[in-house]
Formats: sequence, structure tokens, C-alpha cells
Amino acid sequence: MLKKVALPALFAGALTFAAVSAAPTPAEAGKKTRNFLLGLGIGVATTALIATAIHKKKKRKWRRRHYRSHYSYRPRPWTPEWYDYCMNKYRSFNPETGYYRTYSGRYRFCR
Repeated sequence: MLKKVALPALFAGALTFAAVSAAPTPAEAGKKTRNFLLGLGIGVATTALIATAIHKKKKRKWRRRHYRSHYSYRPRPWTPEWYDYCMNKYRSFNPETGYYRTYSGRYRFCR
């Protein structure tokens, strides 16, 4: 993206710089420095304006995505939905006690 913005902006700035800084006749050679600085200033300003205009046009707005996983919903204990939820989530779920066995061997209550 930087190449797409930099090339037209650089070209426009260089063109403006060359047009303003060129002295039309040798009699105005004393004004070369003033014309050079004027052209440089206008070229930098034009380059900055064009670059910001292109950058703002292509700027993306990042939004936070909200993913809803199947683990975010927990029904209340001892309801039919809770039994279905725990039975589907844990193979070792015991519906009589409400506990399941972890891989480390501990028993935990299904929440």
C-alpha cells in the first residue's frame, strides 16, 4: 500500500517543486534561493496533502469481533438443559452426582 501512495505523491511533489523553483530568466538569478525554498515548501505540502487524502480514503476501521463459543452458555444446574449440556460436554459426567472426572483424575461439578 505504501508504494501505491508514495509514487503519486512523490511525483506530484516533484512536479510542483520543479515548476515553482525554476527561474525564468538569468536576470532573476538572485531569486533562485527564494524560489527554491518556495518550491520545496509547496512540494512538501502538496505531497503531504495528497498522501493523507489517499491514506484516509483507504483506511480500514478495525472492529472487535465477537465470537460466541458453545462454551459460553451454561444452563442452571439440575435442569433438563443442564443434564443435556453436561452429558454432551463431558463423557465421564455422572447425572446422579452432577460431577465429571477430569483427565488428571479429579472430580469436578459441572457448571
